Amino acid sequence: MNMHDRPQARPEIDWASRNQQWLAMQVTALRLRLAPQLESQSANTESAPQECDNDFGPALDALTKLFGLSPFEREIVLLAAGVELDSALCRLVSETMAQSPEAGASTQPTFNFAMQTLNEPHWDALSPLRPLRRWRLIVCEGREAPQRRPIQIDERVLHYLTGVAAIDVRLIGPVRCEPAGPGDLDTPLATNIAHALGSGAAALVALDHARGEIEPQRDLARAALAEFGANGLWLHSRDLPHDPREIAEMACLLDREAALSDAIIALELDHSPDATDAEARAVTLLAHLVGPAIVLNAPEPARLSRLRQRRMLRLQVTDASVAARQVAALHGLPREQATALAAALRPALRQFNVPAAELRLVVTEALAGVQGEPTLLGSAVWRLCRTAARGGLDALAQRIDCRVAFDDLVAPPVVIAQLRAIAGELQHRPLVHGDWGFAAHNSRGLGAAALFAGDSGTGKTYAAEAIASAAGLDLYRVDLASVVSKYIGETEKNLSRLFETAETSGAILLFDEADALFGKRSEVRDSHDRFANIEIAYLLQRIETYRGLVILTTNMKSALDRAFLRRIRYVIQFPYPDAAAREKLWRMQFPADAPLGEVDFAGLARLQLTGGNIRAIALNAAFLAAADGGRIGHEAINAAVRAEFSKLERPYNGPRQEV
Repeated sequence: MNMHDRPQARPEIDWASRNQQWLAMQVTALRLRLAPQLESQSANTESAPQECDNDFGPALDALTKLFGLSPFEREIVLLAAGVELDSALCRLVSETMAQSPEAGASTQPTFNFAMQTLNEPHWDALSPLRPLRRWRLIVCEGREAPQRRPIQIDERVLHYLTGVAAIDVRLIGPVRCEPAGPGDLDTPLATNIAHALGSGAAALVALDHARGEIEPQRDLARAALAEFGANGLWLHSRDLPHDPREIAEMACLLDREAALSDAIIALELDHSPDATDAEARAVTLLAHLVGPAIVLNAPEPARLSRLRQRRMLRLQVTDASVAARQVAALHGLPREQATALAAALRPALRQFNVPAAELRLVVTEALAGVQGEPTLLGSAVWRLCRTAARGGLDALAQRIDCRVAFDDLVAPPVVIAQLRAIAGELQHRPLVHGDWGFAAHNSRGLGAAALFAGDSGTGKTYAAEAIASAAGLDLYRVDLASVVSKYIGETEKNLSRLFETAETSGAILLFDEADALFGKRSEVRDSHDRFANIEIAYLLQRIETYRGLVILTTNMKSALDRAFLRRIRYVIQFPYPDAAAREKLWRMQFPADAPLGEVDFAGLARLQLTGGNIRAIALNAAFLAAADGGRIGHEAINAAVRAEFSKLERPYNGPRQEV
């Protein structure tokens, strides 16, 4: 089968009608030839088959060319289709077969019947290596000798001959057919892939991404298919059968469907540790495929060594290539502007996984928003990409509007230095992981996990906001009520959905009061203990493979499972604020526009309170002062302090209480 000999272009609207009329005339001509006694009676009423116009290519001719059929094999296909389509031919064949020695087998035509009645017969047409049986164009099953088995047209082939849009029913489910796109994302890389696919039936394009992200590979593959002008037959390695014989059968059906649908096979693989078997099945499928194909998340070259018959093009899909494609898609940009846009897109696309359609809107909006201010292009692109990559994460966690900077934090210098180090890692991760090659050296543990431990109100959540602000990333607080479920397996599903969505957005995940979810594993005494331990083990694995930052906060560090500490790179202890820190916290709570009276900040600093307590007191005092119509002074603050101490169940001896 020549996978690149395609049917002639059919621009006419009524091609399907012309094709069906032409096919009906061919079947009529065959019936007249098989019944010479009817020829004289029908000579005045039946028309002879007509030759095709130069601008019309019937499906039978295209099928003959696609699969390299001989004239005899072509007539067998026509006979098998005609029996299904023409009742007179079906009746004629049935009557003839009923009078033959093969009557006990079937009234359907057999290969012996074809050998006796059709033109240019040859025995090897029945061979499993010839197109009729190799590509399942006909169904020839039964216990009789092959030449005596009934011949039937395959359903998918019959639909093709009659011009009916269809896909093989055996491929529905694992395979989805995507029509060729408009081709408006041209890029030299996509053009190179299209040329490679057109170089011959044995072409194989292997795509991969440094971080294993699939969307940039899909976008580039779709752009290449649009450039090539072919549809896509997309399937995933996890949906492949396990039996090697079934894999070989599926490969045959895929090759045939690709030829009939004018499509290229696109196979996606999974790089997860538990997908080794699926990867092996994918390589087996590629070994059986004949036509050109694209494989995404391609295995290591050693795994593809058995595909020596393939002409392989292996490409590393980078975010820079995605950016270049988007820039090239915006025709008419001045060279300097295109260069600046590519430079702005590169760091943003390394951090955020933005779909191609959204990215075009991002580029358009960024260019429109910074007219006359090219220096703002980088920050605009970053902000818009961050928004576009959020996806459905807002439905799974609470996004925090971060307005805190490191200068707003009140903490010891060593704590501030540790927090700045975390933010610095987020900012320089593309350089270390990408340019310096640490991601290729070890693909696991590319993200970071931090544990913030300390009493409630010591600034742990504020510190997370400061990191997110410095890194220019979203911060999402995970709502444990929406994650933890009493039903077995549901917690893991919820966490998997959360982490997968967060991977796309590049966000920071904050697990507040993490000891409730990341507690110690217990001795297994019953099924409940076993499944609780499974949840914790899953969290251990998922945090280690998450490429972003996970922040855990707790005021009970001793309650965490010790296995978590090995996976946590940063453990920061937030101390109870001393008197100097408390005075600074008191002074920071009141905005410049607040009507502040005389306040003894040094005296208030003697109160044993955390930053969270101080914030609550300042806000309550402001409302008390507003209710009295006065200024925020000693009376309002003392009343708010007394209420806070009562809430904490601690005695309060007045504003001069010593530390």
